[in-house]
Amino acid sequence: MQTIIARSLDSLKKNLNKVKKSKKIGLIPTMGSLHDGHLALIKKSKKLKFFTVVTIFVNPLQFNNKNDFKKYPLQEKKDIDIIKKNNVDLVFIPKKQQIYPHGFSTYLKEINHSNILCGQFRTNHFSGVLTVVFKLFVLIQPYSAFFGEKDFQQLFLIKKMVKDLHLEVKIISVPTVRDSNGLALSSRNKLLDDKYLKIASSIYKIFKNSKFKNYKNTKSLITYLKKRLINSGIVDIEYIEIRKSKNLEKAIILNNREKLRVFIAAYLKGVRLIDNYKIN
Repeated sequence: MQTIIARSLDSLKKNLNKVKKSKKIGLIPTMGSLHDGHLALIKKSKKLKFFTVVTIFVNPLQFNNKNDFKKYPLQEKKDIDIIKKNNVDLVFIPKKQQIYPHGFSTYLKEINHSNILCGQFRTNHFSGVLTVVFKLFVLIQPYSAFFGEKDFQQLFLIKKMVKDLHLEVKIISVPTVRDSNGLALSSRNKLLDDKYLKIASSIYKIFKNSKFKNYKNTKSLITYLKKRLINSGIVDIEYIEIRKSKNLEKAIILNNREKLRVFIAAYLKGVRLIDNYKIN
């Protein structure tokens, strides 16, 4: 089947109406500049035999920095080629005016978990994420939607939105996809040269090789990790925290009774990197 390219709401609706009664829809929302992390989501949807829909929309609402929005890597033609090669059923590439028509002023906001981790440094970022994802759920009405664990806080908040608002969408998560050096794949990685990509990969290597069991509390562990990261060239650390996977509460004591993750955001050559790693 040839990939359908929909660039308007009418085209999207017309093509989805043809399949809704006979097939389950699997949605992969993206901002384009596709990489193997996105392909893992696509492959998961295809494996489940869903009518697979990929959206490409650089959402201005989730950027708190105008320069970050302007320099976000774009490669629409290449993305479409990748999508066709991977047998995606439909790709939706809307303009800003279609998603946010003139006078748009209705936004979603989560109040308990959006102002921690990335949220404390990116004002209204998650409001922008939840608003656009909710709109895509309404427009596409998927049976399932697929998200990567690299953006763990985003994944957590989308799951919470679905639960809080009784949305009939099953959220399926896929483990973080990494390159051969362990660096979590991200569209922004394309803004780094080989030298800085190598430095960035030290984040995962340090986490992976750290003996977490040797530490009784998170404060001493974070001090150790920061020292290792700075020595490796990761000096502009925005935050590094250890939180509980189930509710994102801060962890104080390290124990095996609760599943914990270490979360990090750092800048390298002006490029913001995020990652998380399961401690136990």
